[in-house]
Amino acid sequence: MNNYKNLTFTSNVQCMYAVVRFMPFAETREFANVGVVVIAPKLGLYEFKLAPKSFKRVSHFFDDLDGVVYKHAIEGFQEELTRIRNHLVHNHVQGKNLVDYFKEVTRTRESVMHFGEMGTLLTNNIHEALDKLFNRFIGRNFTEGKEYKEQLMVRTLKKQLTSKLPSGVRYTKRNLKAGIFDISVPLVSEIDDSYRIIRPLAFEQKNVLLAMEHGETWISRLKKLIEFDVVQAEKALVAFEKPVHRRHEFLKVYEDVREEIRNLGAQTKDFGDTESIIQFASADLSPDSVENGFKH
Repeated sequence: MNNYKNLTFTSNVQCMYAVVRFMPFAETREFANVGVVVIAPKLGLYEFKLAPKSFKRVSHFFDDLDGVVYKHAIEGFQEELTRIRNHLVHNHVQGKNLVDYFKEVTRTRESVMHFGEMGTLLTNNIHEALDKLFNRFIGRNFTEGKEYKEQLMVRTLKKQLTSKLPSGVRYTKRNLKAGIFDISVPLVSEIDDSYRIIRPLAFEQKNVLLAMEHGETWISRLKKLIEFDVVQAEKALVAFEKPVHRRHEFLKVYEDVREEIRNLGAQTKDFGDTESIIQFASADLSPDSVENGFKH
């Protein structure tokens, strides 16, 4: 095993890498990329780079999460990666043995900290390769697609609600229990022992089937919340964003899902109709408190 003092090679060598993910909420599958691990099997090299313990991009993305959770998670993972590196150095692990060890360490696990994308590259400097990969994956940082789009919609609505509603009224992510089901809802407020919920819904999927399945998932979850009397139908709102595809099939799914939500007795609004969404969010409040809240 190399002593790690000189990590520049005379020629390009093949390396493998894996991206480190922080995923605090397993039910939503939303994650942030927070690090990269790189190995050079032929030379027996293993290096990693993690995001700082205080990482504002993570706290902004998971704004309902206590920052201590991420700090402890990244600290523990750094200790684990350091322990692995020391083990590899001490036992002179390289070649196929290092590849097999790397695959085992990075296999999929249900954990707050785990590994995501894996890949290969050629480089003559493992530190330069590590920095480039870190900038590429941690620079982008967040998942793409419907989860990312809807997370942005949630953040936008939360800011609007915070600025317009009284300081004591907050819409936050909560798990609501409907029978045997724990259903995560991104914007929930409890006033006088009654829940009022808002769920943004986007249609950014790759194909029509995925768009339909995404919509049907939320129809089913909302139905469970209403059937188990967790949320009154009229106190549930789904804020829709029209699909950007504009293809007939996607628009048909969007319209069908919207109609199904209405059939449950829940409310639907366009995501851009901020005034109507604020009116819904403040419906359980006294006129005086709402008026004062709008002055903030």
